[in-house]
Amino acid sequence: MEKVTLEIETRAAAAITDPTWETLELRRTISRTREALTGLDLAPSALDTVNEALDAASQEAAAEKPDRYEVGEHLGEAARTLKEVGALAGAGTAAGQALRRAAELLGPAGLATIAPAL
Repeated sequence: MEKVTLEIETRAAAAITDPTWETLELRRTISRTREALTGLDLAPSALDTVNEALDAASQEAAAEKPDRYEVGEHLGEAARTLKEVGALAGAGTAAGQALRRAAELLGPAGLATIAPAL
């Protein structure tokens, strides 16, 4: 009986710390956004700003319980920068699509923080 109880408790503890599907997909989406930057001809200052925002978003998304609004604020900063330099049209479509996907995954937080920049 002790073994069954221990296994159940172990599984329950693992479930608490395992990231959700949405969190994993959000991490992948941030990575896709970064990959999409390689095809863009961004000025070094714009690229630095976007990379810093993506780094901060990645760091927060890697937390055990990421703050959706904080992730969204960082991704919103990246989106605003890309929009300001005209990088969300044409070749920047992949980056725009990835950021729209992130907004969807974040739900209301994404609508409030990323969507206005797109």
